[in-house]
Amino acid sequence: MVRFQLNLADSKQSYKKEIDADSMTRHLIGKKIGDEIDGSLIGFDGYKLKITGGSDQSGFPMASGVEGGSPKRILIGHRAVGYKPKRKGRRRRKRVRGSLISEDIYQINLKIEEKTSKAKAIEELL
Repeated sequence: MVRFQLNLADSKQSYKKEIDADSMTRHLIGKKIGDEIDGSLIGFDGYKLKITGGSDQSGFPMASGVEGGSPKRILIGHRAVGYKPKRKGRRRRKRVRGSLISEDIYQINLKIEEKTSKAKAIEELL
């Protein structure tokens, strides 16, 4: 069974929700970072959500420039996700996940892009 932890970011606050129902998780598998999804597919009626990132069960982050959903070792610099060098100009080979959501992903970061007038407050939906 696939289980995802969703982190929803609003302009003021962030919210967490775990989903493990097969009917909700299958809508997320196969999506990429930057894709917009309808919130009603995962229990947030009236919201448009944008996928901004995530991480796998081991804590390795998803990288938007890496194709596929498998882990890869890439050379990243000071502006990349998952690496904060002490000095500018340093680069390092790090393990990251691809930008595609697969069964191995545990945490998915979402940003609220649009809210319709009929939408309930996020606190009520959680």
